[in-house]
Parts: sequence; structure tokens; C-alpha cells
Amino acid sequence: MNKKNIQIIALIAFVVIAGGVLYYGLSGDSNGNATAERGEPQKVHILKYSDYQCPACKAYVPVQNELKREFGDMIEFEYRHFPLSGHQFAELAARSAEAAREQGKYKEMHDLIFEYQEAWSQGGAADYFNDFAEEIGLNMEQFQADLTSDEIRQRVERQRQEGIRRQVNATPTFFINGQRLRQNPQSYDQFKSMVELYMYRS
Repeated sequence: MNKKNIQIIALIAFVVIAGGVLYYGLSGDSNGNATAERGEPQKVHILKYSDYQCPACKAYVPVQNELKREFGDMIEFEYRHFPLSGHQFAELAARSAEAAREQGKYKEMHDLIFEYQEAWSQGGAADYFNDFAEEIGLNMEQFQADLTSDEIRQRVERQRQEGIRRQVNATPTFFINGQRLRQNPQSYDQFKSMVELYMYRS
């Protein structure tokens, strides 16, 4: 190969490399320009079909709480009851939460039921739920009436049937902005990345 051919090849190589650098420098800055061009964030709605006796459902509670702390009003969580037939006390737990909702204390009951899941899952669930109701200051007579009412039973069952129609067959199952997650995130960072994906999706 003569000197002239070597110079031509070197020139072509330089042009290719320079062109690639220029191209990626302008359009490949995934952290800088992409972030700058994401635009205004949109509110994210997360729907969770859950079972109070399901350990995996409990495991996501601190993740949800951390997401709420980080994103505030830009993220909204909604809970749907999906008591599994294999969990003896799950349906009673769901009714207890809904009975507490009737007195404006749903979140307090929800949190206590998950916090002490291991204890009441072993037995004596009704006594635990009564104790929780007293602890959060519910009117116990009303709580007992609501707990056994047809309205509360039907509310829980409607949510379970809704889940079945949406092909929920395990807990927890998440929907973000109406789209079902085929695989649950395995860490806080994964969940956060999913939330940001939907938050900045145009």
C-alpha cells in the first residue's frame, strides 16, 4: 500500500470518527439534554391490588411510603382489596379496614394491620382488629356493625371481582396510570425509575 492510499484511508477514518463524535455529542447526552427536554412532570396514579395477609404486599408498604415522601402530591396511591382464598383472615382484615374508613380512620387501620401482620396471621385476628379499632379511637359499636354489614362485605367483594376482571391473579399487582406492571419492581430504585418514566412520559 503506497503512501497516498494510507493518507486517504487515514482521512476517511478521521471523518467517520469526527462525525460520530459530533452526532453523539449533540443527540446522545441521555443525562443532560434528555433531562432538560423532559418537560413538566405529570401526576402518577398507582393502583395496588393487595391482600393484608400477603407478606409481599407488606414488603412494598415502606417502598410506597418512601415514594410518597419523595414525590409528594405528584404521586397518588390507591388500594384495592384482593383477599386470596388461601389466606384465612385476609377478608376479615379488608372488612376491618373498610369499617375504619367509615369513621375516617382507614389509613390508621391499614397501617396497623400490615404492621402486625405476622401476629394476627397466626390466629386471633378478630381480637387484634378490635384492639386496633380501640387504639385508633373508633366507636366500637359502630365498628362492629360496619364490620358485619352487607355493604362492607359487598364493597370488598366488588373490588376483588374488579381485580379478577382485570386478570389479577396474585398479590400485589400494580397498575400505573391504568397500565398493569407485568413484573413488580424489585427495589426502591426500580420503582422510582418506573414512576419517573410515567411522570415524564409525553
